[in-house]
Amino acid sequence: MEFKELSIEIESNRFSNHLQIEDNSRVIFSGIFGIGKTYFLNNFFKSKTEEYETIRINPVNYIVSQNSDIFELIKFDIAFQLFSKDLNFEKFEIDTENAGEYFLLNHYKEVIQLLISNLSKIDRRIGAVVSSINQLNEKIEEYKEKIEIDEQKELEEFLKVFANKTGTSREENSITELLNKLITSIKENNPNKKIVLIIDDLDRIDPEHIFRILNIFSAHLDFYDHIGENKFGFDKIILVCDIDNIRGIFHSKYGSNIDFSGYIDKFYTHDIFEYNFTNIISQNLGKFLESIKVSADNGNQITFKNRNSYFVSELKFMLTHLIKANCLSMRVLINFLKSDLNIAQTNIKIDKYGSHNINSNYTAIFLIFKILSKIMNGEHNFLMALDKLIRYKPAIQFFDRRQYSDVSLGNLVILADFKNSNLFPNEEKYIYKIEELNTSISYKINYTSGRYGIIGEVLRVTDYDGDIEATNYDYNSRYLKTQIPFFQIAKIAFHNCRYILLDDN
Repeated sequence: MEFKELSIEIESNRFSNHLQIEDNSRVIFSGIFGIGKTYFLNNFFKSKTEEYETIRINPVNYIVSQNSDIFELIKFDIAFQLFSKDLNFEKFEIDTENAGEYFLLNHYKEVIQLLISNLSKIDRRIGAVVSSINQLNEKIEEYKEKIEIDEQKELEEFLKVFANKTGTSREENSITELLNKLITSIKENNPNKKIVLIIDDLDRIDPEHIFRILNIFSAHLDFYDHIGENKFGFDKIILVCDIDNIRGIFHSKYGSNIDFSGYIDKFYTHDIFEYNFTNIISQNLGKFLESIKVSADNGNQITFKNRNSYFVSELKFMLTHLIKANCLSMRVLINFLKSDLNIAQTNIKIDKYGSHNINSNYTAIFLIFKILSKIMNGEHNFLMALDKLIRYKPAIQFFDRRQYSDVSLGNLVILADFKNSNLFPNEEKYIYKIEELNTSISYKINYTSGRYGIIGEVLRVTDYDGDIEATNYDYNSRYLKTQIPFFQIAKIAFHNCRYILLDDN
């Protein structure tokens, strides 16, 4: 499966509604690294070409630049992309007669002096007169400047100097004016379109650059005639980042006691838009699983289209929670899909005499753990993700799909308690008690079809001191303990899974 096959319909509708809020001219689009923010925005605006014209800049490219150069680089990137919009640049032509008239009106003193200086070459007496006239004119101009104070002119000159100084947030030189005019012309030519500036990967750059960029745009918002307007006349400016990361950088730079909300709220008009990657993955998880190709040692290929419901449900369950806990990104999933997955099979002894073996690739929980480790790019990363899952959700509740939950928890318990059961299928029940989790679980181990693998089944779950030994219970009273430390048990099971497979290789 490739990126282009992922449906973004749910999030697109949500983001479209957010953009269409009245006067929503500044947006913070937030999501963790690698979650697919750029992919989403590219595809979203590609499908909205009738509504939006976009200009995108990526400040990551500014990383080697001086802080004072950032504004110039922003203008360069905007100008560069405007060239691709097939704009009609204004070009004025003027004839020689009008040009001469204009020059004479604005430079008459120079013309008179030029004529008199040439006449003086003919008659020296004229030169003497001209010299005196020039000296008198200079005296008059000097005296005029002394007695005349033009406050407005002085202020205009000061503002002009400052406005022409490059790199400042107030800078309004000819290029800035040209960018404003070009963006205005796009609006005039496409009155039904909104012009959008997207500043991507804002939190991937040097902190000094981050706040330089933010301050450039915020200063413009607060500056007299520009109140409420975006820099360069953009209808909308979208800042793409992880807002939690920006918050951390802000407090690291300015101190933990400085109010971040008071600083950041001017950069978005309404609420921060939190990109919900879970919606996209949930919508596409079936496609994702179908795209996984697992090659076993015997040359057979394991597919997920026809796997039993538990196997697919368990992968969906684990992946969904990994995503919700921010353990898994779009980039990681796509990188995983770029190559086929080769999973070595292991024969595991399940009795001390070695007369009974099971195959790891026919035992669903082994294969699930191997796939999840591959997706997470290694066992160590998967263990770290399990720790994060435990913090995210210390306990879960099973109320529906009881048959699935019996197997889901049961398959973890057979690994967590393998030193007691040795994974040996038995008509008798096993009991797993773990005091630090205040949990007791009775379970059975059954062979899968063909006796190549095994599967666990929960019989009863209670608190550590509960009546786990009871034999008289109905199906609906199995889970006397409804808050299950699922991911803590999963971590114990995965530790043991690594040990079992390593020991039998």
